[in-house]
Order: sequence, then C-alpha cells, then structure tokens
Amino acid sequence: MAKYGFEQKSFQSRKTNFVFFFLLIAVLYVWAVLLSDDLGGLVQTNLHPELRIDFVDVGQGDAMVVRTPAGKTYLIDGGTNVTMADARRENRELIQNYLRNLGITRLDGVVITHWHNDHLGGIIPVLRLYDVPQIWECPTNFETDTFKKYEDICAKKRIRRISARAGDVLEWGNELFVQVLHPDKKTRTHEYSDMNNMSIVLMIRYGKVQTLLAGDIEEEGEREVLKYGEGIKSQILKIPHHGSDTSDYSRFLKTVSPEIGVLMVGRNNSFRHPSDKALLAYGALGTKIFRTDRHGNIRLSVGGKDEKDYRFVVDRRL
Repeated sequence: MAKYGFEQKSFQSRKTNFVFFFLLIAVLYVWAVLLSDDLGGLVQTNLHPELRIDFVDVGQGDAMVVRTPAGKTYLIDGGTNVTMADARRENRELIQNYLRNLGITRLDGVVITHWHNDHLGGIIPVLRLYDVPQIWECPTNFETDTFKKYEDICAKKRIRRISARAGDVLEWGNELFVQVLHPDKKTRTHEYSDMNNMSIVLMIRYGKVQTLLAGDIEEEGEREVLKYGEGIKSQILKIPHHGSDTSDYSRFLKTVSPEIGVLMVGRNNSFRHPSDKALLAYGALGTKIFRTDRHGNIRLSVGGKDEKDYRFVVDRRL
C-alpha cells in the first residue's frame, strides 16, 4: 500500500524505462542537428544559387572547375603537369593546388576532352590525390607516356571510364542540362590535328544562359558541330584550340555568336596563340574576350534567370 495516493507500478517496468530513454536520446539528437551548421549533414553547406565555372590559368593548356548549384564539383581537363618551381616561375597554377585552395575535398567526376599533354597532364596528380568515381573521356587512344600513366592509375583505383559520344546527356544534376555535342565516332589516330578534332565539346545550360566548351576542335570539328544549327548559339564560348588560326571557321563563330569568349592561353607561348586572324574574327562579332594570359584565373557565375544573368570575375587569387 502506497503512503501517498495510488501506487504507479508502470514507472517500475523495464518497457517504460526503455521508451523514456529512447525518447530522451531522440530529443537530444534533434537538438544537436538543429544547432549544427549543416543540420547534421542533412543539408550541404556548399550550396549556392549559381552555376560557377572557373577557367584556371594553367599556362598553355585548359583546366576548368565546374561547381553546380546543388554542390557537385567536376573538373574538365587539367593543364600540363609541371613542377611547383616551374609553375611559380611561369606565374601559373597547378590544378591540384587550385582545387585544394578552393577547399574542394572530393570530385564528382572528371572530363578529359582529348589526350594532348596540355589537357591530360595535370589530371595525373589529381587522380592520385582524389577519389574520382567516373571519367568521361575522348573516345580514342593515344600512345604517349602520360596516357599510359593515366590508364595505369585508372586501373589501379578502379575508376569508371566512360567514352563520351555526341548526344550523351551527362547527369550532373536536374538543375543543369549538360550534353556532349562532339565527337560522334571513335577513331584511331596519332596525328596532332586529328586528336584536336576528337575533342569532347560540351554544352552546359543553366536557366536561360548557355556555355559552349569547345575543347581544341579545329575547322573540321567546328563544321561537324554545326549540325546542331542554332542550338549551339551561346552567350559564353570557351574559344577552341587557344585561339589558333585553324579554329576560326567563320560560319561556326557566327552561329555560336558569343557575347563573351574565354581564351585559355599561356604567356609568350611558342605556338604564338592566339592568332591575329582569330582575334579579328571575334572582334568583328563584337565578342568580349577574357584571356588567362592577361587576366589570370577567370570565374563565370551564372544565375540563369534571364539571358543576361551571368557575370565574370577576374582575379588570380580565386
């Protein structure tokens, strides 16, 4: 008989104690989630409302970092792999250091437009440092030491290699539309120009802004991409083949009709890129040119709400 009121045996049962303990733990967990910066990992803290493409100053070569509004990160090409001392002397970036300085700890994928060393070389240290789940690559082979190193690393780390073909749509997030426009066939080639014309050409559309990344295609490749007609018209063009006079086919340029051209080129390069002929062709279209040899790193931020909703920032410290 209880001294005060009725005896409540329910508080003495093991079942009730377990339920009470479980509810206490659940409440503590909810409070911990709500007080954390990223809601306990339920929300990514690197989300931002824009598409960002960094055109990285890697000298005579291409390297682009794409960060999507949903927080995914992709690398397109990597420039040439050189020593830190050489990079400092040439006042340019090493792509692996650039990624590290951005605070990027993982890559969701890599695109290698073609196998020339000024696009593939810098990918080698990136693959050694990062776990990369998949690579979209130029659909042919190339017999060089750098290519063999690339194959060995991919095999050792069991990286999924995808041969990219015209018409492929890359699943980089529902907010983006990313399509491969070129090439449409696999060939065996050892010729320099043939390899340029095997470059992967990507079209990235976010909202009402379209960006065309044209690799190193020359006139032959430009003619093939023209099969898409007005579909290739883009506000922003990564100028093909570093502004070479082999990549300024007038019909292609007029169809794309870019408002902005991004020229990735090394200072005082031995190829004498860009050519005066190419610069005059873009000038005649009224295209504004940003150049990595003069502006350093170039960042494109796209809001996409209307056709003018994009902006460029030029700063070597990006």
